[in-house]
Amino acid sequence: MRRTSFVLQGLALVIGCLVLSGNALAQAPSAIQIFMPNGGMPSRAIALVIVRDDGTRDLVYTDSGGKYRVPTPRSQSVHYTVTIAGDTQTFATTVASFTIDRSSPNQMNVFLNPLLAEKRPTDAVLDVATFEGNVPAKARTAYKRAMDSISNGQLENAAGNLQQAITIYPQYVRALNDLGVVYLKLDRLDEAAATLRQAIEINKRFFHPRMNLGIVLTRQGKYREALEILEPLCNENRGMLEVRLVYAKALEGAGEFANAAKLYRATLESKNLSPKARANMYLGLGVLANRQGKFAEAAALLEEAVALDETAKSHLHLGLALMQLQQPEKAERELLRAYELAGNSAGAAQLMLGHIYYKQRRFAEAQRAFEQYLKDVPYAPDAPEITQLIAELKTKKN
Repeated sequence: MRRTSFVLQGLALVIGCLVLSGNALAQAPSAIQIFMPNGGMPSRAIALVIVRDDGTRDLVYTDSGGKYRVPTPRSQSVHYTVTIAGDTQTFATTVASFTIDRSSPNQMNVFLNPLLAEKRPTDAVLDVATFEGNVPAKARTAYKRAMDSISNGQLENAAGNLQQAITIYPQYVRALNDLGVVYLKLDRLDEAAATLRQAIEINKRFFHPRMNLGIVLTRQGKYREALEILEPLCNENRGMLEVRLVYAKALEGAGEFANAAKLYRATLESKNLSPKARANMYLGLGVLANRQGKFAEAAALLEEAVALDETAKSHLHLGLALMQLQQPEKAERELLRAYELAGNSAGAAQLMLGHIYYKQRRFAEAQRAFEQYLKDVPYAPDAPEITQLIAELKTKKN
């Protein structure tokens, strides 16, 4: 038993770093179709910032006709907020929100806002497109090639074309921002940070590069640096859910649990918060409580999250809390549900199931769970210990 106790040490921190990928979603024919202010179709790829109710944020691109296919959940609805940054020439910044589920129509139409000559960006938030009126045609052409490459999933090609656009016009802040995001997607974090800093230097109030740099620094574990970027951004944009979530994650990483919890609880008091967003606040509070060893409090918070919006991550963290509360049957149920919802994206559920089965002397099931964990998370930091534990389990079975 001593070996399994050793492997369990720090489990809350391992699970706290889990990121669920899009494998939890099934591809469906739903799509976002962008229309120009005059009702016509775009003639180029359009950049979209998509935020789901769980706070997940991504920069994506439509095809050259303005269409972007979105993943639809297998058994639940997802609320999306889509922001299309204005290009200062043909349309203004546009924000649209809608919910997509399996019964949704095949196409969600978004009509871009027309430009208004009298409207100017505020001092607090400047869009990355604000100062691009002087971009040379060759730089725009390279940028368009990059957008086409991103639409086709060719990120390395996109990076090359964005670099070319920036070489032609070093002040091309939109290209700098998007190159930083491409580097982030490629996990080239140092290059992403350097590129986004270049964009910010052009104008220190640009919203998107600052937000993206905060995300990159958090991913790098440079939480204090991330807070220097995100704290003023959050103060300027207190109503933006995505800013609050990124800021809270950086606070959590920096060990400022009380401030992170305060931010989550303040957001819960918002009147127009959707059930999914509310569930995500309870999830954040539950994860914090788990990390602080307040397992009973964590279980109560995570049960609230599951009741509002059943997600694999909520079940996973609830299973962890119940394990620590010595409630193995309930924990097993939550972990099995997490894995059912997300598959190998929730591979950590198999790790915890393995420990539950080991303690219950269900050695064959423990072995299968640990083996599945190593398949799902091949680069797990605890892989050597788990491999040795599997070898011991084979001996016990024999």
